[in-house]
Amino acid sequence: MVQRRLLELFACPRCGAPLAAGPEAADPSSEPSTAGPSGDPASVACARGHRFPADHGYLDFSGGAVPDATTARTFESFGYEWNTFDDVREEDTEFATVYFRDLDMASLQGKVGLDAGCGKGRYTRLLAPHLDGLIALDGSSAVEAAARNLASFPNVVVVRSDLRTVPVAPGRLDLVVCLGVLHHLADPRQGFAGLVRLLAPGGRILVYLYSRPAAFGVRRLALAAARLLRTVTVRTPHPLLRALCVPVAALLYVGVVRPGAIGARTGVGPLARLPMATYRGKSFRSLFLDTFDRLSAPVEHRYVWPDLAPWFEEEGLVVEAAREEAGWFVLAHLPAPQL
Repeated sequence: MVQRRLLELFACPRCGAPLAAGPEAADPSSEPSTAGPSGDPASVACARGHRFPADHGYLDFSGGAVPDATTARTFESFGYEWNTFDDVREEDTEFATVYFRDLDMASLQGKVGLDAGCGKGRYTRLLAPHLDGLIALDGSSAVEAAARNLASFPNVVVVRSDLRTVPVAPGRLDLVVCLGVLHHLADPRQGFAGLVRLLAPGGRILVYLYSRPAAFGVRRLALAAARLLRTVTVRTPHPLLRALCVPVAALLYVGVVRPGAIGARTGVGPLARLPMATYRGKSFRSLFLDTFDRLSAPVEHRYVWPDLAPWFEEEGLVVEAAREEAGWFVLAHLPAPQL
């Protein structure tokens, strides 16, 4: 099974030992006695007997625990979001063209990768056909939606784990993708370093991080207003916040997105320069979903390039592309050793 082949990449998060499927982990001569309905293993374990369930379409390395209260709230927020808005939509493909613009998909043939913080798997679905194997990882209950959305991809294994403790042996991955996740960690730099350690020589990492404007303008004012609003919304019950985001998103759509689209079409400079250009030509639902996302997540960091450049330099990465489009899209690789 593909899942068994991908297991060769994994390491026990408790002791670092390799993992195998079912009871043969402890006794190589034994036959598997438990399996899911598709024939996939019902659990994985290391030789020391540390066992992790593989029920409901995903491997669970979470142990049912989270390291701190902020992480618990973050997982709760995204678990609610992606299980509530769990459908895959055509516009996801449009957004993916922006996220993956700098990544040569043809070069991924025969490679293995990780989608760290996959949510419901909307971008994992578009990445998977280009790779030999792909791990879709999330720390929240969003893995339930991801398992449903990725069930038809035999080269994907869905994993529940905090991305700061990915159960993969160091230096094994050809690609790590982390889109819109690191900026929600208490220490994004630490999370980034942990992902880089998973790269094989020559491996690439693609990240998307929130940006902040370096100069004063409409976007800086809008972000300041959102920051003030977040002091209340991050503690608002999710069903109530979901309802409140409808009028907020409507105001943004009518007051910013539509005038910006008109300005871009007619050549009216002041209107064309309005922020939120990403949502021009997209459905209102996309803006509503992202409004909920940004008002519900407990932690949010934003960056200018001088903040981020040292991340890549200190990890020995070579930046291939770095562009700012209301967020930083950065592709870099770990150089292979010189022979």
